[in-house]
Amino acid sequence: MASPHHVVISKRTICTKKQKEKILEKCNYFIQPGYPIYLVSRDSPCCAAVREVQDRDMECVIMMLTRQQKTQYSVKKIRALHRLCELPSLPKMIGTCTTEQKDAVLQDCKKFIMPVNQRRRLVPIMGQPCCNGVNKVPKKGVKIDMQCVVELLTDEEKNHHDVSKILNLPNHC
Repeated sequence: MASPHHVVISKRTICTKKQKEKILEKCNYFIQPGYPIYLVSRDSPCCAAVREVQDRDMECVIMMLTRQQKTQYSVKKIRALHRLCELPSLPKMIGTCTTEQKDAVLQDCKKFIMPVNQRRRLVPIMGQPCCNGVNKVPKKGVKIDMQCVVELLTDEEKNHHDVSKILNLPNHC
């Protein structure tokens, strides 16, 4: 059953006229027919409007288009917004690192995490083995979980390495 204001399937509103209008407004640049084809960014206002529609269901939005709007906008490009505006899912393994990852960080970063006070503090640079090892440690949320590495340290390793420097490594990498 369809009404001029929203599309209902199984007594659930899938999308509204307001949502359709917002998508046409915010995505106008990306859904023009023909060429050139512009790619929409996942963090754009267009994708934010697309994600307001339940399950990013662009078929619902297409069903609500008037004849004039179907010639004014590309139905194919509107349909593609479903896929283009999908947010990437978080990795399955969050916050759990391996002893191999810990050992790699300790080995590759040893000159940066020594407990001795040095006159000149060494800082790792992106692309060096230390940063490569740090970046292989799983993330917890959006940050590299160096706490996981610290929790795997033996007492002897804690005596030979500065824990605060280990925790600070992602800030340099």
